[in-house]
Amino acid sequence: MRSIVLDKMNINKNKIDYYFSIEGKIQKYFNKKNYLFFEYNHNISSLPKSILAIPFVANIAPLAWITDSTIKVNELDKSFYDCLSKIKKAYQNMYPNVSFKGKIIVENIVCNSYIPQYEAAQLFSGGLDALATYIRIKEKNPLLITEYGWHKEKTEENAVWEKDKTNVVGFAIRNELENILIHSNYGTFIKAQRIDSDFQRKLGDSWWHGLHHGLAIITAAIPTAFKFKVECIYIASSYFEGYKAKCASDPTVDNNIRFASGKVFHDGYEINRQDKVKIVVDYYSKMKELANLRVCFRKEENCCNCEKCVRTILGIVAEGKNPSNFGFNIPEDLSIHVQSFLEENVKYFTPARVMQWNLAKSRMEENQHNILYQDLLRWFLHYNFVKERKKSLLKYRVTKFLPIVKRRISIGIKKMIAENR
Repeated sequence: MRSIVLDKMNINKNKIDYYFSIEGKIQKYFNKKNYLFFEYNHNISSLPKSILAIPFVANIAPLAWITDSTIKVNELDKSFYDCLSKIKKAYQNMYPNVSFKGKIIVENIVCNSYIPQYEAAQLFSGGLDALATYIRIKEKNPLLITEYGWHKEKTEENAVWEKDKTNVVGFAIRNELENILIHSNYGTFIKAQRIDSDFQRKLGDSWWHGLHHGLAIITAAIPTAFKFKVECIYIASSYFEGYKAKCASDPTVDNNIRFASGKVFHDGYEINRQDKVKIVVDYYSKMKELANLRVCFRKEENCCNCEKCVRTILGIVAEGKNPSNFGFNIPEDLSIHVQSFLEENVKYFTPARVMQWNLAKSRMEENQHNILYQDLLRWFLHYNFVKERKKSLLKYRVTKFLPIVKRRISIGIKKMIAENR
């Protein structure tokens, strides 16, 4: 029998510590200490344990389902308990090649309720998706929730987090809003690579992106949403309905999440990324102030070299604007920079990435008379991502054949050693 048992939940002012035990062969997917924590900038010690148990259950539920394991907890909120079957079904529909089984045993299912006092809270990173959602719901004066989930066993100083915090706190002050700040180890307490080794091929996606991050991020916010009696938590979409993609954060999952009297809404699914770029640049152009988009979530500043940065830069260019006014310290010759980036990286582009880049390209074509970088425009409009990706992959495989073979053999050997331990 495989089971995950919540043995103890320590609640001290603004922090929750979860200690759990494992039965069966699923221990290999967890760090040895079997420990998860959440730390808030607000006191949550008076909240019901049935609410505080939600983040624990949510973080391990997808793993329990794909390993046919049982989760055991003493108390759980009824609204959340009832929505788990819908979330499970949504994942099953998303990943038909994997059986979602498993169950949750709760000794005491508790009915919690409140009369909403805040219309909205928003998961807010300061990135493009988050800014677009904020602009769409700003009249609701949302609480802004920002998280860092990559700690190990305790909260430690982190330069990236400090930069993020400075950015979101400043944004809240300028817009007369309130911040909720959350620390956790939800991104590290599970051995994601080990799960990927066993399940990624069947899922067609990684544990973190495909099953974990949406529930982790959303449910981390639920204790404070309960404390402030929030009607709805908004999370910005990463994809859009015109392109079906497997993702842990999907409207079929997020929009089914319930807690006490609260709900969740997956915002912006009906518009694509370029539409969001337009929303943001039009808003800030009208406001006549600079926007500081935070795209590199693991770096202190936007590097302007990673795929996400370059893609966002081109989206802004496509709207006829200067990326320097939106938090990007772009190189002097942007055209050469983009060419060099694609030459090196287009081989790694997934179909989803090609689709997103083509959105910017299409907008650039229809708006070409307003583009500030005409030298970039001249070649980029004729760039064929699918064709160039094939050429780049072929070149890479020819020149790197032996290293690739050696690496695959090494990975296979390491996997066999790990399985026999």
